[in-house]
Amino acid sequence: MGYDIVMSNLETPQPPGKTSAVASAPRRKWPRRLAWSGGIFAALVFLLWYIGVLGGNVRCVAPGLMYRSAQLTGNNYTADTARWLGHGFRQTLRKYHIRTVINLRGGNMSNDYYRDEVDETRAMGDVHVDIPMSARHLPPPDELKKLIHTFDRDPYPMIFHCQGGSDRSGLVGALYLAICRNVPLEQAEESQLTMRYGHFGFTSTGAMNQFFDLYRKNSQGLGLRQWILLRYPALYAKIKNP
Repeated sequence: MGYDIVMSNLETPQPPGKTSAVASAPRRKWPRRLAWSGGIFAALVFLLWYIGVLGGNVRCVAPGLMYRSAQLTGNNYTADTARWLGHGFRQTLRKYHIRTVINLRGGNMSNDYYRDEVDETRAMGDVHVDIPMSARHLPPPDELKKLIHTFDRDPYPMIFHCQGGSDRSGLVGALYLAICRNVPLEQAEESQLTMRYGHFGFTSTGAMNQFFDLYRKNSQGLGLRQWILLRYPALYAKIKNP
């Protein structure tokens, strides 16, 4: 009799539509886990879009005149993502009526990204200019002279790019605004060398900011254009060969 009472208590059927707390607990966790995972994924996608990793980092520097971007051609993740979001190279040239493309990466015809870019630029009838720089070192004086010459002589609208559109592009964007648009240097630097476009000055790419610090310390009253052409070459040689 005692045995039957114990067993009947253990086997008491649950009311229809109800489950035990022990059985339902694991099931309740899954919606919460999915919600957390979805939220984290959405936040990550938003962050990558915000700093330009997604979408080719295509940005306007001066409406109708100057634009900047990441590498939009070749077999790389940035290009694939950019095309998926409608920011492929050819689409970008057409959208902004680009007439001059400035490549800050360098490269040669053995590189997919470079060959694709040169071929597509020529097919669009645009000018292609190579001005190679490093994101981790001060820009070479000769390349800066060539950049200023391009700003002065080649047709607008222009677009310039490096690999990610963050560091070298930030330097050149600030140079353009300060030299060609008379934007105060601090304002130009803050608007172009920014985390918003993926530039983090506390890393080795802080060399881009150091260039402007060097100018401020050694300008001696010269404007940025004159300083680059007249004083910077000697300072660069001294820093590179102490």
